[in-house]
Amino acid sequence: MDTRELFLETLNLQDEAGVERSFRYYILLEQLELEGYSGESYGVKIEEPETGQIAVVPHVTTYSTVIYQLARTLIDHQVTPCTLVDVIQDWL
Repeated sequence: MDTRELFLETLNLQDEAGVERSFRYYILLEQLELEGYSGESYGVKIEEPETGQIAVVPHVTTYSTVIYQLARTLIDHQVTPCTLVDVIQDWL
Protein backbone atom coordinates (compact mmCIF):
# COMPACT_ATOMS: atom_id res chain seq x y z
CA MET A 1 0.00 0.00 0.00
CA ASP A 2 1.12 3.50 -0.78
CA THR A 3 1.24 5.82 2.22
CA ARG A 4 0.98 9.54 1.66
CA GLU A 5 1.97 12.12 4.24
CA LEU A 6 0.29 15.45 4.80
CA PHE A 7 2.62 17.82 6.65
CA LEU A 8 0.81 19.92 9.27
CA GLU A 9 3.22 21.87 11.41
CA THR A 10 6.67 22.11 13.01
CA LEU A 11 6.94 22.87 16.71
CA ASN A 12 10.17 24.17 18.23
CA LEU A 13 10.24 23.39 21.93
CA GLN A 14 12.72 23.49 24.78
CA ASP A 15 13.20 20.36 26.83
CA GLU A 16 13.83 20.27 30.60
CA ALA A 17 17.55 20.98 30.03
CA GLY A 18 16.77 24.04 27.91
CA VAL A 19 17.79 22.35 24.66
CA GLU A 20 15.84 23.46 21.59
CA ARG A 21 14.08 20.53 19.90
CA SER A 22 12.08 20.48 16.69
CA PHE A 23 9.11 18.19 15.99
CA ARG A 24 7.23 17.73 12.72
CA TYR A 25 3.61 16.55 12.68
CA TYR A 26 1.96 14.68 9.81
CA ILE A 27 -1.30 13.01 8.92
CA LEU A 28 -0.86 9.69 7.12
CA LEU A 29 -3.26 8.65 4.36
CA GLU A 30 -3.49 5.09 3.07
CA GLN A 31 -5.92 3.40 0.74
CA LEU A 32 -7.82 0.74 2.68
CA GLU A 33 -9.50 -2.24 1.02
CA LEU A 34 -11.41 -4.72 3.19
CA GLU A 35 -14.05 -7.19 2.04
CA GLY A 36 -16.02 -4.91 -0.24
CA TYR A 37 -14.99 -1.66 1.45
CA SER A 38 -12.63 0.76 -0.19
CA GLY A 39 -11.69 4.08 1.33
CA GLU A 40 -8.98 6.01 3.08
CA SER A 41 -7.48 5.18 6.43
CA TYR A 42 -5.79 7.90 8.45
CA GLY A 43 -2.96 7.83 10.95
CA VAL A 44 -0.41 10.17 12.47
CA LYS A 45 3.35 10.60 12.47
CA ILE A 46 5.69 12.73 14.56
CA GLU A 47 9.37 13.06 13.78
CA GLU A 48 12.32 14.80 15.34
CA PRO A 49 14.63 15.45 12.37
CA GLU A 50 17.75 16.23 14.42
CA THR A 51 17.75 12.85 16.18
CA GLY A 52 15.96 10.79 13.55
CA GLN A 53 13.37 9.69 16.10
CA ILE A 54 10.05 8.88 14.40
CA ALA A 55 6.77 7.57 15.79
CA VAL A 56 4.03 6.34 13.45
CA VAL A 57 0.52 5.16 14.30
CA PRO A 58 -1.29 4.10 11.11
CA HIS A 59 -4.97 3.25 10.66
CA VAL A 60 -6.34 5.25 13.57
CA THR A 61 -9.62 6.14 11.85
CA THR A 62 -11.40 6.28 8.50
CA TYR A 63 -12.82 9.74 9.22
CA SER A 64 -10.84 12.75 8.02
CA THR A 65 -12.47 15.12 10.52
CA VAL A 66 -11.50 12.85 13.42
CA ILE A 67 -7.84 12.61 12.38
CA TYR A 68 -7.58 16.38 11.93
CA GLN A 69 -9.00 16.93 15.42
CA LEU A 70 -6.63 14.34 16.87
CA ALA A 71 -3.62 15.81 15.06
CA ARG A 72 -4.51 19.30 16.28
CA THR A 73 -4.76 17.95 19.84
CA LEU A 74 -1.32 16.30 19.51
CA ILE A 75 0.17 19.60 18.35
CA ASP A 76 -1.62 21.69 20.98
CA HIS A 77 -0.41 19.38 23.76
CA GLN A 78 3.12 19.14 22.33
CA VAL A 79 3.14 15.35 22.09
CA THR A 80 6.58 13.98 21.15
CA PRO A 81 7.55 10.79 19.30
CA CYS A 82 8.38 8.95 22.53
CA THR A 83 4.86 9.46 23.94
CA LEU A 84 2.75 9.23 20.76
CA VAL A 85 1.78 5.56 21.02
CA ASP A 86 0.69 5.90 24.66
CA VAL A 87 -1.33 9.02 23.90
CA ILE A 88 -3.10 7.31 20.98
CA GLN A 89 -3.85 4.22 23.08
CA ASP A 90 -5.39 6.41 25.79
CA TRP A 91 -7.34 8.38 23.15
CA LEU A 92 -8.77 5.20 21.61
